Amino acid sequence: MPPRTPSFLSRPLCHCRRAPSRLSRSHTTVSSPYPRVSPQTACAQLPTRRLISLRGHDASRFLQGLTTQNIHSQHTISGFYSAFLNASGRVLHDVFIYPDVDAEKGEPGFLIEVDANEVEALAKHLKRYKLRAKVGIRVVDEGELSVWASWGKQSPLEVSCRTGCLDQRAPDMGERAIVSGDRKLEGSGDQVEGGSYDIRRMMMGVAEGQGEILKESALPQESNIDYMGGVDFRKGCYVGQELTIRTHHTGVVRKRILPVQLYSSEGDSQSPEPSTYDEDTKIVLPPKGANISRVDKKGRSAGKWLGGVGNIGLALCRLEIMTDTVLTGEGNQWSPKHEFKVAWEPEEGKKGGEVRVKAFVPSWHPSRAEAQKLHRS
Repeated sequence: MPPRTPSFLSRPLCHCRRAPSRLSRSHTTVSSPYPRVSPQTACAQLPTRRLISLRGHDASRFLQGLTTQNIHSQHTISGFYSAFLNASGRVLHDVFIYPDVDAEKGEPGFLIEVDANEVEALAKHLKRYKLRAKVGIRVVDEGELSVWASWGKQSPLEVSCRTGCLDQRAPDMGERAIVSGDRKLEGSGDQVEGGSYDIRRMMMGVAEGQGEILKESALPQESNIDYMGGVDFRKGCYVGQELTIRTHHTGVVRKRILPVQLYSSEGDSQSPEPSTYDEDTKIVLPPKGANISRVDKKGRSAGKWLGGVGNIGLALCRLEIMTDTVLTGEGNQWSPKHEFKVAWEPEEGKKGGEVRVKAFVPSWHPSRAEAQKLHRS
């Protein structure tokens, strides 16, 4: 688990000014069908993320029994990354949770950031467990608060936003900020489209939302939620804990979400090294959920395509088949000569296709894996 930085809220996060208009949910560009790579210092509003307000004297205890993070040790410090699981230990929602205390009433409270398409489902999930807990649950209106991400070298900041946190899912992910009304970040570099943010996190191997972390199917470890600091393995009982802890202590996770690059299966196309985003690519993205397999071999699936932008994306990969990762003393099946493909059949008026795919293990994975080994020992 990456170390937390408790001093975050002791310094201003951002300066805000009113934005002329909200960003569209579809991340469009003028000159290219795909977003451009963002500058090194930039910020983006994330309309694909929504917020739920949780407030009341029992708020901390209520969340403690539902999330993978230890609320009691975190809620007075800063926002943090976490997840909600179902009873069988599968991921329901990946979230950020921010402290949001009502200064007038002195009531503890939280803002929960979740996939915009899943905000009503998470609110319903929370209400199912409310029972007699003294806590209010409300979906925040879209025009009331907005979610922003910023990264790179930040200029001097003057005015704090509503709340926020460091995004420690991967190195250099930057910061998260919650901004009031239709205001925007200032002092955080150029404002770019949400699609540029998606490219950046995908190339780092960071999945987000239930379009990529499949609801009621993915395990926290397969989704890298453990590597991204979203699980406290020392925490006591919570919904879905049993399978999560058992998987942690066995130490064997055979599939993980990895960044991948697509390249043409035609002509003399070479396997990419390293991964490079091409906004002018002509490659057609596979449908979500399409199987990945060896080019020269039939049989067991090597992975599943989750989604992407242009020629890059994320896939759930079998590590011993698609990478040089060795999980057991038996070695693995990978060879640098192996090529992999995503092939799909035509459906509902759409053409079928085939494209090559290459997986990359992010540079930050080995250090997080080693930290987990030390924790187990």
